[in-house]
Amino acid sequence: MSSTTETLISRLQPDAQGHSVLLNHRTQSVTAIDGWKSALFGTPFLAAGIFIGWIATNGSSVDKHTPNWIIAAFGVMFFLSGLFLIIHGVLGVARKAAWRREAAQYPGEPWRYDFHWHREGISFSAFDDMLKRLLSALVWTAFLVPFAWIGANEKGAWPFLAAAVIFGLIGLIFWYRWAAMLFDLLRYGNSFLVYDSFPYSRGGTLRARLRSPHHVSAIDELTLTLRCVQEKYVTSGSGQNRSTNVVCYELYGESSTFNRDQLTGLAGNDIPMEFRLPSDQPATTLAATPPTYWEIEAKGKARGADYEATFLVPVY
Repeated sequence: MSSTTETLISRLQPDAQGHSVLLNHRTQSVTAIDGWKSALFGTPFLAAGIFIGWIATNGSSVDKHTPNWIIAAFGVMFFLSGLFLIIHGVLGVARKAAWRREAAQYPGEPWRYDFHWHREGISFSAFDDMLKRLLSALVWTAFLVPFAWIGANEKGAWPFLAAAVIFGLIGLIFWYRWAAMLFDLLRYGNSFLVYDSFPYSRGGTLRARLRSPHHVSAIDELTLTLRCVQEKYVTSGSGQNRSTNVVCYELYGESSTFNRDQLTGLAGNDIPMEFRLPSDQPATTLAATPPTYWEIEAKGKARGADYEATFLVPVY
């Protein structure tokens, strides 16, 4: 199961209402499974990891065709996958219980319990974004190392090496995106979106201000997009090839653009934005699984490193 809309998702069609898929969009859902289902699903992986680790560290070396470190690597993969799913599921159950308590305490005020909002605004950490992409690239690369070793050292196992090379080339995309995020962080730093009111209401007006990032004068064109996103758990394939992914659909979108001259005039000041919020679109439900939410996406084109940041906005 995956929480990203990568290459395979590009083959997905719009949903039944005609909403388009947002490719490579940051998701709020960590995986396409939650609660006790996630914990139960992760238990066999955890057990398999422990068993494989025992074979690598305490089992007999007789009839082993690969080094213990290769066996241990597979054990670690299974163990960490299972542990992640179990922790994710237990935390999800705890969050749901807290959500129900707070919903009963503040009826009619979902912004109090749906998400941990700050009335003054919300930050976007380019550092966290870069770190997550780095971890993804490292995990992808580490996953391929045992297969590459088997393919290179075991007779007749060349398909393992070929697969590792092919998927390694695909993995270069992770490293490219990490490098782009690193340059983004070094040039522009973290970002902050200031709410002019809290919360925003459907049918009203969203006014906010983006605090000018470092080197804003280097941006040739900045596009600010208000978007309503609905995540869905989509299953594709059949039989043993079935997989479930978190897919983001754009329910509504509106953009405004600042050119270089306008940005130069705003250097050192907040960049204002104003959008009309339609009344016929859903409100924010970040506590739901899968969630629906509103966001402001900022994308700046520049020579060298482009600017990119995404901010959640409280629309209820």
